[in-house]
Amino acid sequence: MKLSRLAWCCALLLAAPLQANTDPFAELNDSVAEINKSQAEIDKEYEQFVAARLAEYAQWRKAYLAEYDAYRAEVIAEWGEGLLSEPLVTVDYSDDKSTRTVVDLDNNQATISVLVDQHATPEQAAAQVKQAAAAAVAKTGSTLADVVEQQGKLPKGDIVETTVDYSKAAEKAAKKAVIEQARAQLQEIDKESEAVVAKMPGIRPEIAESVAVKQKEQLVEETKTRLASLEATYDEAREKAASLTTKKVVEYRIQLPENGIGKRAAKFVAFAEEESERFDVPAALVMAIMHSESSFNPKAKSPIPAYGLMQIVPTTAGHDVNARIRQKNEPMQPSELYVADVNVETGTAYLNILDKSYLKSITNEQSRLYCTIAAYNTGAGNVAKAFNPDGSRNIRKAAKIINSLTPQQVYDKLMADLPYDETKNYLKKVTGRISLYQHSA
Repeated sequence: MKLSRLAWCCALLLAAPLQANTDPFAELNDSVAEINKSQAEIDKEYEQFVAARLAEYAQWRKAYLAEYDAYRAEVIAEWGEGLLSEPLVTVDYSDDKSTRTVVDLDNNQATISVLVDQHATPEQAAAQVKQAAAAAVAKTGSTLADVVEQQGKLPKGDIVETTVDYSKAAEKAAKKAVIEQARAQLQEIDKESEAVVAKMPGIRPEIAESVAVKQKEQLVEETKTRLASLEATYDEAREKAASLTTKKVVEYRIQLPENGIGKRAAKFVAFAEEESERFDVPAALVMAIMHSESSFNPKAKSPIPAYGLMQIVPTTAGHDVNARIRQKNEPMQPSELYVADVNVETGTAYLNILDKSYLKSITNEQSRLYCTIAAYNTGAGNVAKAFNPDGSRNIRKAAKIINSLTPQQVYDKLMADLPYDETKNYLKKVTGRISLYQHSA
């Protein structure tokens, strides 16, 4: 006969040896109190737990953004445009901000720019930028040094003169970058709340979602404040620039090797194959995600911030993998994620978590693959929203609809109804690139 919970507690108490100087009924009393808790009390405890977990991410985000915005203000003061690194574009400045190196792997170009004296002759400016470019190429471990045809040797390039731009167009571009950054961080809040729900089977998803909504509202207010601060930064920079001599910028533009991506990819095939076998994730998928996330640049960093080959966010995907795979309930560190094999291990493990845990209710393997790719970018809840007529983020509910569709219908539905265009483009890119690596990986 199956014991009731109260009877089970009594049996457990009677079976346990009595300890000296303890109340033999304390454990029973605690168990009875737990049973008698109202659903409202239980929900309140869950809500407090989720809020505490999401507050950790919010605190980390605020600290990062404060440092990010302060650094960007320094960049704007010198260069006009607030150009900072993105996943496929690495941007590095010298300590005094007088030199900037941009490696654009998406367009296969690199540009080394130098602020020079307004009165420098063209010959002097050219010599200065060539010297800076040669130093950038020779810098051991830099992204530029890794992607040129011959390490340490400066490729031929074009020299172009321009000026620092404090225009409204530059300000508009900087504001757009802030908005895109905030949009990506909104999705990270969704991923964080989903991770909490997955680890606590008793929690009602709507509780976590209500806490996430509050965090999103807070992020929106933060973003408004940041945009106002950015306006003030540009006003100050323009006012200061008006009283100074216009700065001259000299650029050295390099076309990177056409076969560069193939060479970079080859360095990480072995990692993808090893983690593929360990986590039961197709190696071609791992390679396609690396291609799309970082163009195989282990030093890639995005403003979310996310790090490395598979663009891992330390406090969401990184924390999830730490807790589930490494038995460490803590976020990862950026320094860890710049280590190529650790990054690939983490990204592949996260794909496994999405496939085998969050999206396990989806029965068709190809349909689940499409949803996994989208969820890697935006979270399982946003995938669910594309299918649930009421906009619910409940993936088990969405799976019932997904399982009634063909894989092609699932793909088409995702492309039509995913909440973010970025994720639609991501799904298309990764899906299209898997075939590139099915024979090499």
